[in-house]
Amino acid sequence: MQSTFSTCGQACIAMITGKSVEEVIKDMKTDRATSIGQLTEILDFYGIRHAERNKRISQKNPVPYKFSILTVHTNAGYTHWVLLYDNKYYDPEFGVIEGEYAHGKITSFLEIYAE
Repeated sequence: MQSTFSTCGQACIAMITGKSVEEVIKDMKTDRATSIGQLTEILDFYGIRHAERNKRISQKNPVPYKFSILTVHTNAGYTHWVLLYDNKYYDPEFGVIEGEYAHGKITSFLEIYAE
């Protein structure tokens, strides 16, 4: 789970790497909200392979890939990072969600390549 309101990106990276959120915050040098650029940079730092860019949900890409970091525009009006793995949503704020994601609209995703 994220340690503060604004550390959902760090929490997603922690879930992918198996590191603590605090360690990811230290390595990212921020405990504030993060951009997709910051997330790809820390994934590179940890040697985690990922797609070159974030893909928007569209007719060409109607659903995220099985292992992705999702950009979510929440029902409460803020942008949020959520991890999708094997048809489950690992939401650093709301916990593990199976089935339809109901806390906001998924607008884009960054595929993570499983080793």
